[in-house]
Amino acid sequence: MYSRETESLSEREQQTRLRAAAFFVIGLPIIGYGVGTGIAEYSPALMILGTLSALAVTIGAFMLWQKRGGYRAIRPGIACHTALTLYLVTFSGTEHARSLWFLTVPLTSIMLLPPREGTAWSVGAIAIACALMFQAGSLEGAQAYSSVFIVRYTILALMTTGVLCWSEVLLERYQIQLQNQNNALKAERDHLEKEIVQRAALEEELRYLATTDSLTGLLNRRAFMAALAGELTRSHRLNSPLTVLMIDIDHFKQINDSLGHPAGDAVLVHLSNLLQEQLRSIDKLGRIGGEEFAIMLVDTPPDAAEIVVGRLLDAIRTRPAEHPESHRPIPFTASIGCTQRHPDDDELTSLSRADRALYAAKQDGRNRSHWI
Repeated sequence: MYSRETESLSEREQQTRLRAAAFFVIGLPIIGYGVGTGIAEYSPALMILGTLSALAVTIGAFMLWQKRGGYRAIRPGIACHTALTLYLVTFSGTEHARSLWFLTVPLTSIMLLPPREGTAWSVGAIAIACALMFQAGSLEGAQAYSSVFIVRYTILALMTTGVLCWSEVLLERYQIQLQNQNNALKAERDHLEKEIVQRAALEEELRYLATTDSLTGLLNRRAFMAALAGELTRSHRLNSPLTVLMIDIDHFKQINDSLGHPAGDAVLVHLSNLLQEQLRSIDKLGRIGGEEFAIMLVDTPPDAAEIVVGRLLDAIRTRPAEHPESHRPIPFTASIGCTQRHPDDDELTSLSRADRALYAAKQDGRNRSHWI
């Protein structure tokens, strides 16, 4: 499971890979010195330790390059490197010059391993190095160390270990603190993005509710009037034809009284679907009253509009609605008032004229259209 600790660990592993690459570049010449010295002095032990160190460091660097193994890829190289430097401490040569290579152990162990593990490794290696220094005088081929040298050497190694450990611990704390801050910023950003998405969805829902009839899903009166005003402006500017229709269901009150309001709602929904099927995508349809619908036939002259109106009336007559409970057909008819755009029209005058045409169709006997 992903967490702050795992992300921080991933950053430390990336840092460790970079340091291991530096150790590979810098450390191999040191190890090569050990192997070369072993060959020159005919020292099988030094040759073996140098070769094992070179192999361990190379394999570990390759595994880290392949992003495999993590600290497990580093530990064999650290162990072989420590063993090689302890050998150089034991057989330190003239003026104990070789023993100085051991001072690279705190550097490599603390910087390549987790700080606490690297510190424990370094302190343990220093303790072994001190013991070997005290015993060096009794070993064949080794040079004896003075007590003053051992004390100074140990203090230097321990100070190096302490400084490196403290700097690594501070760096680790800083990285964790920085990662926590980044996580907090990321969480705040995600929260803000979520709020923005929710607010946008809410605004879209409010816009839909403000412009849409809840029963039929058509434009409500306000939205239809706004769309009609815009279309009239365009039609005046381009001098293009525009037909406005008003549709009213005949004897709708009788349907509600005899069959119930659910049946009346089913008729309204059925009529809205029926009208949408017969219209083009550029035409506008809205429910502007209880059983009243309005239509804008865009770029449609009277002769073409007359064909559309006839098709609408035929569809309404021949395709009854269905009762929501009994599933019996509910036949019904509608009357349509029609008008063309006039040069001085606005949305109120054009819709009012279509309404007067609708009233005339009702007076003529319903189930028909009338033009004004």
